[in-house]
Amino acid sequence: MEPKTQLHKDLEGTLVDATEYRRIIGCLRYLLHTRPYLSYSVRMASRYMERPTIMHHKVVKQILRYLKGIIHFGFVYMKEPQEIGIFGYSDSDLADDLDGRKSKSGMTFYFNESLVSWNSQKQKTVALSSCEAEFMAAKLQSVMLCG
Repeated sequence: MEPKTQLHKDLEGTLVDATEYRRIIGCLRYLLHTRPYLSYSVRMASRYMERPTIMHHKVVKQILRYLKGIIHFGFVYMKEPQEIGIFGYSDSDLADDLDGRKSKSGMTFYFNESLVSWNSQKQKTVALSSCEAEFMAAKLQSVMLCG
């Protein structure tokens, strides 16, 4: 997706063929098994399968154009002797969801330099400040790490 793209329910936009839109989203969701870095973009486009408009269709076309350009790229895993390190990062936004005004939390965990786990989800409650949104993201990370 283009940076700073914000999707929302477009009640006045021109509708596109919902069946075709759902078919493409289904294919993209299947593709996430081998290309997990597309999860955010595909998840955002999936939210609007009920009533897709031209705005939503443009995002899906952008994802497909991106895939066309990287079709021959892949992951390479190498075994190197090094010190073991586990790192975790979390972040959130404040009310970025234009439809529900809920914040999103995201986190990643690395084993040495390799990404081994990630999560991004809407927070359960509406945060009243960016500090509160960050606190909820940190709390979610500690729950995910400690079980």
